[in-house]
Amino acid sequence: MNLIKTCGLCLLLSVALSGCVTAPTPPESDPQAEQAVLEVSFSEAVKAMKQGNFTEARTVFEQLARNYPDKAGPMANLGIIAFREGDADGAKEWFERARAVNPEHVQALNHLGVIARNAGEFDEAERYYRAALAADPDYAPAILNLAFLLDIYLGNPADAIELYERYQSAASEPHPRLEDWIFDAKNRI
Repeated sequence: MNLIKTCGLCLLLSVALSGCVTAPTPPESDPQAEQAVLEVSFSEAVKAMKQGNFTEARTVFEQLARNYPDKAGPMANLGIIAFREGDADGAKEWFERARAVNPEHVQALNHLGVIARNAGEFDEAERYYRAALAADPDYAPAILNLAFLLDIYLGNPADAIELYERYQSAASEPHPRLEDWIFDAKNRI
């Protein structure tokens, strides 16, 4: 009797397992649904970052960076968080990872320029700012940072004036002291 029960159990188990093998595979994920999830998660993380909740934003961006290694945005935002927290090395690493995915990522290039400028590497900073402007000639933060670099750090106010004026037309809300900077630069020529 025991042998019959054991054989019956084995037969039942083999039938059940064979059903698992032949069960249909789950449908492929819907690319539009996946994109929608990505966009919602990204927006929530950006919102958290703007509210100063870097821990929550970092957690979401890290998950997005793992799940979507072909997207530079989460990596760039992780760089921005690290930069704001004073971790220049961590920021630089994230910005370089973003650039590995998208070599023309303007935010990453601009921030790498700021990091280089803060480290006293002015030629490298200029290369980063110019690369950002080559990718997007109207990217206002890079225009202004290059103007500051040329004017204040490299002592070239003549070239900076053109950039200050370009920034004035590119920025949605130019800096309130912009006219003063242009005036000062013109006086130093």
